[in-house]
Amino acid sequence: MLTEIDKKIIRELSGDGRMSWVNLGAAVGLSPSACQRRVESLQSAGVIQRFTLKINPESVGQAIHAIVQIKVERQDVKTAQIFRNRLSSYAEISGFYKLSGAVDYLIHLHVADIRALSDFLDNRLLALDGVVDASSAIVLAEQPVGYLPA
Repeated sequence: MLTEIDKKIIRELSGDGRMSWVNLGAAVGLSPSACQRRVESLQSAGVIQRFTLKINPESVGQAIHAIVQIKVERQDVKTAQIFRNRLSSYAEISGFYKLSGAVDYLIHLHVADIRALSDFLDNRLLALDGVVDASSAIVLAEQPVGYLPA
């Protein structure tokens, strides 16, 4: 069970994972060493899984962010694993999720422009074995909030 201090630490680190122990301590009301011990404990418990780097896609020439819903034909475990491995190998995909319901997968895709999006969908995604359909939506604005425990 997370304490209120743990939740405050997670909220602060969600906004800035590189925050110093001094600044984190000031934000949550603990000493820097106590913050470090708490964070290490949260990591050991698996609450904090990793610290990541967020790149601005536009700054590296990927101005289009699209969300793509994929339907696949029912397939065996081996074919499904091959499909997921292929998705994982595409540099344009920043995340994908296996879903329950009418849509089987949802992917976040970053590409340079509309032409690159069309090319990716037609020649790479829809060409994969088992893909029945894919529909895309272009993200017009994003407001990241991170996960903040209640």
